[in-house]
Amino acid sequence: MTRLVIQKHDLDVAMSWLSTLGGAFSALGDEFNHCAKVAGKISLAQFKLSLQLGDPQLVARCNLYAALSLIQQGYYKRSKQMIQKLFKFALESKDIRLQKMCQGVWAKLKYCYLQRKKSIR
Repeated sequence: MTRLVIQKHDLDVAMSWLSTLGGAFSALGDEFNHCAKVAGKISLAQFKLSLQLGDPQLVARCNLYAALSLIQQGYYKRSKQMIQKLFKFALESKDIRLQKMCQGVWAKLKYCYLQRKKSIR
């Protein structure tokens, strides 16, 4: 039992470090594509840890972080599908925090899509 408590604690600490690091790379990902890719890799590592922790809401948030990385890399269609699926899950699970996060990432998607559309003209 002690081993499991220590393991969960270690996973929680790793998740915190990855969140901090992922947030930093995500912020830089708006300007630098390679940083968006690193943020995506970090979100994948968080996803794997969240599966070990067994928390479906945390798994969903990690998927949302991955969707944000995809937006920054210009993969709008795939990120749109992910956000819609995650928002549906958030509604079904009555997770207000996840709903608001989905709405925020959706706004980012719309903004980036419109910016790209303007630059093509």
